[in-house]
Amino acid sequence: MHLNDPCGKSKWKTYYEHHRDRPASSLLHTALELASTQTNSRNAVDLGCGSGNETRALLQAGWDVLAIDREPAAIEMVHAIGLAHPAAKLETATQLFESLESLPPSSLIHAGMALPFCHPDHFEKFWSVVVSALLPGGIFVGQLFGDKDDWASDTARTFHSELEARALFQGLSLKAFEILEYDGPSMRGTKHWHRFDVIAQKPDRHTDRAHCSGPTGSNS
Repeated sequence: MHLNDPCGKSKWKTYYEHHRDRPASSLLHTALELASTQTNSRNAVDLGCGSGNETRALLQAGWDVLAIDREPAAIEMVHAIGLAHPAAKLETATQLFESLESLPPSSLIHAGMALPFCHPDHFEKFWSVVVSALLPGGIFVGQLFGDKDDWASDTARTFHSELEARALFQGLSLKAFEILEYDGPSMRGTKHWHRFDVIAQKPDRHTDRAHCSGPTGSNS
């Protein structure tokens, strides 16, 4: 899901086509391993589904998936993936993060490089919707962009300091929090990336809240 992006719709379609055969992220695979042992429901949401690589991985792992993206081209690609997995349950929605009012109760919510594309004026409400949708024991997995990223001057996107990023997960248990800084390619050429790769879990109803409140995790 990409709001007010200067690259334009046609370039997003080209981007999706370029990444069509990319493997699902290792971060998602790690989250799936955790979820398989700690969640009963098999309902997942893929926010900013893009080319559908992670949606495909979720379907193949036996999850029922709601895939959401702003771009119709992304939803078209995900529909094609769904046709290739007729036994799986896939729903889609063409939706802005900024206008998202609710999500279905979910045991896993994935947001691969997508959250920063929510406008900062709407991010707090949007994030509240995401956290509220997680079932007890549910897993969030995704990325945030850091304030040292080359795009951090873009006022239409949301960036966080490390402290701000960690604060988002108050009340969740951080299973992974990796800080990444590197120079690498983007749709607009080489840039400096600064991001946080996160896996967090909502406490189970029967878990002592004293053991789950506040962020814990590891840096890299």
